Amino acid sequence: MLCTEREMGMSDDHDSIIELPDDAPVGEPFAPVLGLDDPVVDLALTPDRSDCLGVRGIARELAAAGLGTLKPLDTTPVPGTFESPTRVHLDFDSEMADACPLFIGRAVRGVRNGASPRWLRDRLISVGLRPISALVDITNWLTLDLGRPVHVFDADKLAGDLRLRPGRKGESFEALDGKVYEIDETMTAICDDTGFISLAGVMGGESTGCTGETTNVFAEIALFDPTRTAATGRALGIESDARYRFERGVDPAFAEPGAEIATRLIVELCGGEPSEPVIAGAVPDARRTVAFRPSRVNTLGGVEIGEAASREVLGRLGFEIDGSGETTTVTVPTWRHDIEVEADVVEEVLRVHGFDRIPVVSLPREQGVGRPVLTTPQRRVGWAKRALAARGLDEAVTWSFVAGPHAALFGGGGKEVR
Repeated sequence: MLCTEREMGMSDDHDSIIELPDDAPVGEPFAPVLGLDDPVVDLALTPDRSDCLGVRGIARELAAAGLGTLKPLDTTPVPGTFESPTRVHLDFDSEMADACPLFIGRAVRGVRNGASPRWLRDRLISVGLRPISALVDITNWLTLDLGRPVHVFDADKLAGDLRLRPGRKGESFEALDGKVYEIDETMTAICDDTGFISLAGVMGGESTGCTGETTNVFAEIALFDPTRTAATGRALGIESDARYRFERGVDPAFAEPGAEIATRLIVELCGGEPSEPVIAGAVPDARRTVAFRPSRVNTLGGVEIGEAASREVLGRLGFEIDGSGETTTVTVPTWRHDIEVEADVVEEVLRVHGFDRIPVVSLPREQGVGRPVLTTPQRRVGWAKRALAARGLDEAVTWSFVAGPHAALFGGGGKEVR
């Protein structure tokens, strides 16, 4: 059978059949010949491990466990050649200052938004995403690869500067999924001079979405409040990859490096000329320190792991350790929102060391015989009730206090029992 790429689930192209290489072996399975038989690993994560919602986070975990070496990312700044015509303003009062502590924008002019290269399309298809265009595919790729949601506006469709503010009751906007949503004051709005154009941290709007005719873009890399993002998504019933990550927490320190990576990828795949970065707000200080006593690995986890081994494990996971002995202070990586107390640090050492290597021991058995809970008269009452029930009798357990007329029906209700 002659097939198109759409029939084989590779893309939406249905105009022509797939042209195989001249040396394609007849009779062999299709996937290996086209290089589509690479393994796909499906992972289930607990909500606290938002750092593993990207391939980069999984690679970091594998490297810490001794499986390979984590490759460095190229986060060198991409030089801008002009000042962005679009500026960003954070219009929040003190009560909503955490709605968007940081917004980084980057304009790129002269882009070509065609089809993505085959390697990018194949990887998106392998995880169930449909390739759309290079610009859209780049945002999906960065979300899945680095756990860093990115949104790209068609700059020619923007009117004036971008303003982030609380939503207003009665506002509505058409999202990229083609649906119209009603907004209220608990949600974070991204607006231009025309009004509401994007729902922060959840989904972009149709009015400023990129198409095949897009030639100028404005890329958004921001931090949004996890609680507000989750509440917005639930209220509107919107499920998106961006919401899934923002509501669980993204790495705040990776916003600026992520902006450079996104800009570089746009220029490499779509061409164009980048502007200077536009930055509103500041990176919040998310670094935490936890007092850690290496001996607690043994007392809490039951495994004798030396201080040097514990420090090595924590170092591979991105923790910084100061001090020695029982006066160690651990600085938690900015991507680990789940580490709060010493027991969490102990767990990190134990799980990398291997929970299966914790020795199995019996629980201690207390000496002596416990005293009975029931007295002898209480036990005798229980025996009598069971004996009577075994002979066919029924027991009625009524309310301790009932209305007088009800008690009179059963021969009671006298004044002496009121």
